[in-house]
Amino acid sequence: MGLLREALGALEDGPDDEREQDLNRRLYRSIVAAQVRAAREETEQVSVVVPEGRNPPVASDEQRGAREHKIPDFYWAYIDHLASDPAAAARQFVVECKRLTTATRNWSYTRQYIEGGVMRFLSEAHGYGKAAPSGAMVGYLQALDADQALTEVNASATANNLPRLTLRTQRDGEPIELDHRLDRPFEQSPFLLMHLWSSRS
Repeated sequence: MGLLREALGALEDGPDDEREQDLNRRLYRSIVAAQVRAAREETEQVSVVVPEGRNPPVASDEQRGAREHKIPDFYWAYIDHLASDPAAAARQFVVECKRLTTATRNWSYTRQYIEGGVMRFLSEAHGYGKAAPSGAMVGYLQALDADQALTEVNASATANNLPRLTLRTQRDGEPIELDHRLDRPFEQSPFLLMHLWSSRS
């Protein structure tokens, strides 16, 4: 989360209507730059961020399922060396990104944040972050302030029978941090979904 926070904070302003794919490409480059700085300062290798990589299988997946064809925006792959079962030691910290901007006649970006973002960590078909204790959502604030975006996102969360996001920190010039604890129909549950929203887009 520290690397993601740093990378988001370092993003330069882009067009008001910049597409998610273009924002993600810029964020990827910013993450890599943050990882290089971290590796140089801490003299240790940081696991590599994977953009648009398919969900790998987890130990409980007996056969290939739909989730292995799904593609999160980013994930960091790592080995949990403290896992009691070595076959279950491979983990992914998954990050999904969405624009938070004003709705068009046919599309609500704040509803999509929940239904096409958060729900991917809950649905069996997507299974983002399966077997991991936590993951993250990135919100690119465009033409919406954080208060309005939070009101609309929480309305969509409520409509989908999900808990509301809780504001953790909001400091000038830094990404806004929110938390979300979710019950899932698969391991691990409950699941901590952390949110970082940035208006530098």
